[in-house]
Amino acid sequence: MSMPERFSSSMIMPASNGQPIVLEAIDLCKSFTEGGGGQLDVLKNINLSIHAGEKVAIVGASGSGKSTLLHILGGLDVPTSGHVLINEKEIAKLREAERCRLRNHNLGFIYQFHHLLPEFTAQENVAMPALVRGTRPSQALSKAAVLLEKVGMTRRLKHKPAELSGGERQRAAIARAIINEPRCICADEPTGNLDKATAEQVIQVMLRLNREYGTSLIVVTHDMALAKQMDSIYSIENGQLIPK
Repeated sequence: MSMPERFSSSMIMPASNGQPIVLEAIDLCKSFTEGGGGQLDVLKNINLSIHAGEKVAIVGASGSGKSTLLHILGGLDVPTSGHVLINEKEIAKLREAERCRLRNHNLGFIYQFHHLLPEFTAQENVAMPALVRGTRPSQALSKAAVLLEKVGMTRRLKHKPAELSGGERQRAAIARAIINEPRCICADEPTGNLDKATAEQVIQVMLRLNREYGTSLIVVTHDMALAKQMDSIYSIENGQLIPK
């Protein structure tokens, strides 16, 4: 399906508040074929615009399609139909190497389970996206150290994930997501594996870095304490995105 002329990238305009759109979903649909040959429509004609510096929460029941939507927005999955534009580029039209480069330059990812590499230190894990981008190792490690200091882990740079607490691992994952100063961070249940007190600490770290770097934030969460600290809350209900 070709992108409708009214949504062509050359026509994307800044939001009314003066902030440009950094990520956009247009008429997004996602369906799966069920075992019996039927079709399960998980996402139906979803439209969403994320502006620079904006914080958005996506909530909904388990299995409603929240993570599926986030993965499509982040270019980790493809829609059945519709369009996703990142930095005014339609990601589905890019070759795999170009998609990877676009994600690396424009997006950061935080998951419920930190996905830190066990054989590397916290500092090395945080530096990884910068190294992938082509940053010199000494510069990447130096920037990783600065970010770990910002998230309160100055004394944990040389510790491997197994030597860190759950909250420390997630703070390291946040530092990793921000190291390339992406335009948008996609966070999938970032506090879902933490106790209440640790979750609140992680939330405050995310919000502080959002303010400091002006990075947009899309958070899929069951944690309403986190959702209520976003600028907007949407719920996925029967495959549709509903403002709350």
